[in-house]
Amino acid sequence: MSKNLVIVESPTKARTLQRFLGKEYLVEASIGHINNLQSGYKAEYTGPVVGLDHDFQPIWEYERGAKTRIDNLSKIAKSCENIYLAADPDREGEGIAFHVANALIEKGQSDEKFKRVVFHEITEKAVKEAFDKAGKLNMDLVDAHIGRRLVDRLVGFSLSGLTSSLLRLKRLSVGRVQSVAVSIIKDKEDEIKAFIPEEYWNITNNFSKNKDHYQGKLFDINGTSGKNLTITNETDAKNIEQEISKLNYKIYSIKSNTRKTKPRPPFTTSSLQQDASSRLRMAPSRTMSIAQQLFQGINLGNGEEGLITYMRTDSNVLSADSLSQIGNFIQTSYGSDYHSEKKYKTRSANAQEAHEAIRPTSINRTPESIEKFLSEDQLKLYDLIWKRTVASQMKESENKKTTVITSTEDEKYKFISEYDELIFDGFKKLFPQKEGDKLPNIVEDDKIILESVNKEQKFTQHTPRYSEASLIKTMEELGVGRPSTYASILNTIKEKKYIWVINRSIYISPVGNALVEELKKHFSESVMDYKFTEKMENDLDLISNGSLNRNDFIKSFWSNFEPIKNNYEKIADENPRNPSEYNFLKTNIICSSKTPCINAETGKEFEENDPPLGLNSLNKSLEKLPRMIWIRFRNKKGDGGFLACEDRECKVTADESAWAGTGRRRSRTLEALKKTMKEKCIH
Repeated sequence: MSKNLVIVESPTKARTLQRFLGKEYLVEASIGHINNLQSGYKAEYTGPVVGLDHDFQPIWEYERGAKTRIDNLSKIAKSCENIYLAADPDREGEGIAFHVANALIEKGQSDEKFKRVVFHEITEKAVKEAFDKAGKLNMDLVDAHIGRRLVDRLVGFSLSGLTSSLLRLKRLSVGRVQSVAVSIIKDKEDEIKAFIPEEYWNITNNFSKNKDHYQGKLFDINGTSGKNLTITNETDAKNIEQEISKLNYKIYSIKSNTRKTKPRPPFTTSSLQQDASSRLRMAPSRTMSIAQQLFQGINLGNGEEGLITYMRTDSNVLSADSLSQIGNFIQTSYGSDYHSEKKYKTRSANAQEAHEAIRPTSINRTPESIEKFLSEDQLKLYDLIWKRTVASQMKESENKKTTVITSTEDEKYKFISEYDELIFDGFKKLFPQKEGDKLPNIVEDDKIILESVNKEQKFTQHTPRYSEASLIKTMEELGVGRPSTYASILNTIKEKKYIWVINRSIYISPVGNALVEELKKHFSESVMDYKFTEKMENDLDLISNGSLNRNDFIKSFWSNFEPIKNNYEKIADENPRNPSEYNFLKTNIICSSKTPCINAETGKEFEENDPPLGLNSLNKSLEKLPRMIWIRFRNKKGDGGFLACEDRECKVTADESAWAGTGRRRSRTLEALKKTMKEKCIH
């Protein structure tokens, strides 16, 4: 039997470490968290969190199946001299290590046996160095972990049931971070609803000089330019069109300047999720799952090895060793002209999660060299991380921007044309771009021929809805949540149907809207306040740093929260909300056998990228036609819904995903609904 027991979270991580450490070590997995806070009828104390009346001391119980795992670890540990706790290097990992140690100590193991090892990449070198520096559990991090779980239980346990009663809906979920995330989305939706589009017109001329053709956009009339120049109606646009069509033109000016663009810093958890969402169309939860695989180890033919550093981090920092490796790689592969060492600083003032950015464990391991060992998604994400890391140490790109002003001969009307020429690609060598329009062969004072005039009606647009990427960015800027929680928060609010994600845009659902409305009425200065939430995250960081006592933090929160919660409880009992606004929703899908699934808002066929609820007024010709109704139901698995024609005599029904689903499932169910309408609809 090995003298040393090593405990990690996952079997994959266990296999990789076992190969690195050899026969002197036996590596076993705890399979994630083993403990949860007691609750419900089994709890020693009643209330939203065990120990509420006992100085907020938590009472823990085993997760399902954890007792068996601990019993097995205890048997193995009896014959081992040392027990190494090798959970992930963050608050959650420290919490897992703490609970595993406590459970084994209760089974009779000496606390002197336990050692904590921390590594931010799963490579043989990093792992062996970590074991040489094995230390003790960081109880400040443990306290921060427990403090977060206690406060989240206080909020979630207290408000979820009360809000369910108030809205007369079962199984609602309210959370310290997730409810604020839904509130951010509702604020955006309210902004969009309040927006009033304004008409404006663009006028663009098509010019030529010899065989060169180019376009110029009207931007100046008699010295009025930019935002001050607005053509607000068709009459003015036509008058301008008629006048400029009769005039002669010349090159008024040609000006050029150079512009350098810096590469972006290496990935943090947040920026990785954002880039993967926008570039790869990968959901944050999927991104974190794939990143976990790359971190824990991929078999490259000679056993599993971690390909990236730890993926939960607020840090932009690269180690001195990695900077040297990256620099050598750039100089060898692209030349010394492309290398420019940059040392980034962490933007987060209280970053606690890890000490390095997300980077490849070996920069020489190019995506092309390991392509055959990776799945499609693994390769895409690894390629993204690899390129971002290498680019961060490359020189700036340099562009020459040329602005051409074409004017009428009397210089009353001026038209602008812009050209961008890449002079030195620098870091953009890794990100090839399409060439833009080439500068025509012209000089100042050249006579120019007007080929045609185009006028186009436009309307000002509201700010775009959040995508998952932009929501994460906003949450990060507001201090709501932590990088490690973004993916799970988004998953929760999607599963609870507080939001819909359609064509990469986030829409708030009627349930999400009602939830936020009620919570904001009572908790606008506490749980639902961005600054309050940010302060709580900062306080947890202070606990991690040893600057704040855990119990003082919890008591302070509870003393402010409890009176508001008690008042909310009375309102939930006495004034429940009418649930008809979110239990029975008239959709924008017309029920018709002749023209199945027409969108009542557009008059066109309902498509897979159409939003569930629109903002436009209904098409008047379609107003009287029957529409599909979304009806909420409850079953053992939770809340769900289905579609049915509002005419009870019509037997057309469908899965709700045809209306508010995503991806291929929505496409399939929408096609099925169209077929059902053709066969069964009585209209």
